[in-house]
Amino acid sequence: MADQDIPQTRRALRRIGPRAAIFVDEAIPSRGSSDVLIWVRAVSLNYKDLAMLDDNFPWPVPSNIIMGADVAGEVAWVGEKVAKFKVGDRVVAIHNLDNVTGRETTARAPGQDVDGTLATYVVFSEVELVKFPDNLSWTEASILPCSGVTAWSALNMRTSSLWGKTVLVQGTGGVSTIALSLAAKAGATVIATSSSDAKLERARQLGASHVVNYKQDPNWEQQVLDLTGGLGVDIVIEQGGAQTLLQSVKSVKREGQISQVGFLSGHGQGDMFRLVQLLIIKKCSIVGIQVGSKGDLEDLLDFLKQPHFKPEPCIDRVFSFDESLDAFDYTRQGDAVGKVVIEF
Repeated sequence: MADQDIPQTRRALRRIGPRAAIFVDEAIPSRGSSDVLIWVRAVSLNYKDLAMLDDNFPWPVPSNIIMGADVAGEVAWVGEKVAKFKVGDRVVAIHNLDNVTGRETTARAPGQDVDGTLATYVVFSEVELVKFPDNLSWTEASILPCSGVTAWSALNMRTSSLWGKTVLVQGTGGVSTIALSLAAKAGATVIATSSSDAKLERARQLGASHVVNYKQDPNWEQQVLDLTGGLGVDIVIEQGGAQTLLQSVKSVKREGQISQVGFLSGHGQGDMFRLVQLLIIKKCSIVGIQVGSKGDLEDLLDFLKQPHFKPEPCIDRVFSFDESLDAFDYTRQGDAVGKVVIEF
């Protein structure tokens, strides 16, 4: 795109208060010599995007911020010091803009600390961007910076093989469905839990070998143990938080790992003494997962060059940019199995 073809304005979705956001036309932000202008092609929604819009987020959110964190787009302009990208490149932005090496102690996320991605054009620094392979569509690429990297990190796929292992995935949200799909295609046996039989059937289609309805069977950890011959699973993708953590520890095998991804429940359930006791007896690990670094995103994208790892089945529904508020409403209903994406 030639400089003279770059528009001077953009359309953006700005939050104006709890459950309230409006479309605005405004000037495209100024750009520096190390910046890249992105023509936005797809934005995927995360649970935290909805929580921030609805004022249910545990940290303050600016009232006039552009919504959205994940983005896939086309490079429209590059600053004179930009060396890794050229006009026309297909790129995604890292979720935590400060997490380049994995050793940073600060965090800065679009749509939370700085203006987000639900705009026709956005500006990022060169270091905050990664190219994605040609075999991925815009919508597929958009689901990877947050949910994809979180699933990748939770499964330890950067450092170990999943072949022959057993993975327990809680729920059918974005991280869980991507983790399910990745683990199944990497040779793991996957057990999926949900309170909905319809969602569990979708989990089977994504590759789950076994499904457990935790609403029908509140002691689901025993069913997981039965399915694994009493041994337990190698990895638990833990979404419930305080309410389900003890059951997750019960369901993991000796020296297994609970990857703590979510905190959907705020109040503990069970005996803390028993939790600590089981941690010692099983020699298992509880690992907090906060997405991942730029290197993790690069590794995931390299891994997804393999054609049989297409993430498209993990997308539940696609909305147009004009339908962004409908996309938030649909996410709020909780009926999605996988990711909700806004396409431009």
